[in-house]
Amino acid sequence: MIRILHTADIHLDSPFSGLDPSAAELRRNELRQTFMSMMTAAKRADADLILIAGDLFDGASVSRDTVRMLCREFETFGRPVFIAPGNHDPASPGSVWQRVTFPDNVHVFTSAEPEGIDLSDEDGEDTGVTIYGFAFTGPDLVTVPIAGWTADEPERINLLLCHCDMTNPKSSDCPVTPAHLAAFGADYAALGHIHNPPPPGENNRWAYPGCPEPRGFDETGPKGAIFAEIEKEDGVSKVRLRRIRFSRRRYEKDTLDCTGCDTNDDVRIRIREKISASGWGDDTLAALRLTGFVSPSLLVDTETLAAEDCGLFSLRLTDDTRPDAPPDELAADPGLRGAVWRELEPELKSADPRRREVAVRALRYALSAVAGDKV
Repeated sequence: MIRILHTADIHLDSPFSGLDPSAAELRRNELRQTFMSMMTAAKRADADLILIAGDLFDGASVSRDTVRMLCREFETFGRPVFIAPGNHDPASPGSVWQRVTFPDNVHVFTSAEPEGIDLSDEDGEDTGVTIYGFAFTGPDLVTVPIAGWTADEPERINLLLCHCDMTNPKSSDCPVTPAHLAAFGADYAALGHIHNPPPPGENNRWAYPGCPEPRGFDETGPKGAIFAEIEKEDGVSKVRLRRIRFSRRRYEKDTLDCTGCDTNDDVRIRIREKISASGWGDDTLAALRLTGFVSPSLLVDTETLAAEDCGLFSLRLTDDTRPDAPPDELAADPGLRGAVWRELEPELKSADPRRREVAVRALRYALSAVAGDKV
């Protein structure tokens, strides 16, 4: 049996441009810490090797601190580490893969042509395991390098390591299909590129681990890596997969119905109730879209509400609420409220959603001013 830690899409040294500088630096450090946690877990689990299926780095600019951390962690792990560069960190001329000398136990695939490596143990004895892999050598890979290839040694455990896109047959990021993998015949294909992983393939023959640490609201929920155990007897293999959470943070997004709210205090209470009911904590970066019908004079102060300490790492609020005043009531009002409505009515009924949105906001400001509220 062979035990594997399979990870991908770590994106070390990501800029986190959507956060303020201090929070961005904290998140970059947390990416490194997440990687170190995976290496520690691999060693404790007595993993025989580590497979990194691309996008270890977010781009060509890699800090010295990150390189030092990687070399230290790889050397401490001591056992084989295989890396297949992806579209974010291709094995191109002048890339980090050429600039840095990694420890001897690290093998980086640097060609777009598949390469097979027979795995030896610490004594140099053959383990009966072969790792096949290939690399992105530029930002795109429109071909499928394994097309026409076959892992034709049925007595061995054959592994495939690659960065590819199985979600789009026309993808420019190596459009591998289940048929390609079936024809290749690997006992397990360790894939990367899809950050929100689909279920593993039939009989666990292939899998995406997803990203171990989320970086945006398109990567919601806890994230981690895969521990795989593979055994083979008489040419028949059995693959067991286990997903392990490693993420220090989680991104979550949802809607929050604020119907009936008259003040920002009412909205604040709804937000706190939502956070509590969802089980979110200081590991959570949340984005809430506020919806529903609220007091016509209520201007939801999303900036202040989001900046308050609510027990989260960060909170983003989007105000999509609507004034709850009936149009007929406003239209019949002989005073300023009615005048405001009649002036804005054509825009409020516009076929252009952007114009309607602006008109709703204008109506709310005007009604708030008429009511004597601070605008």
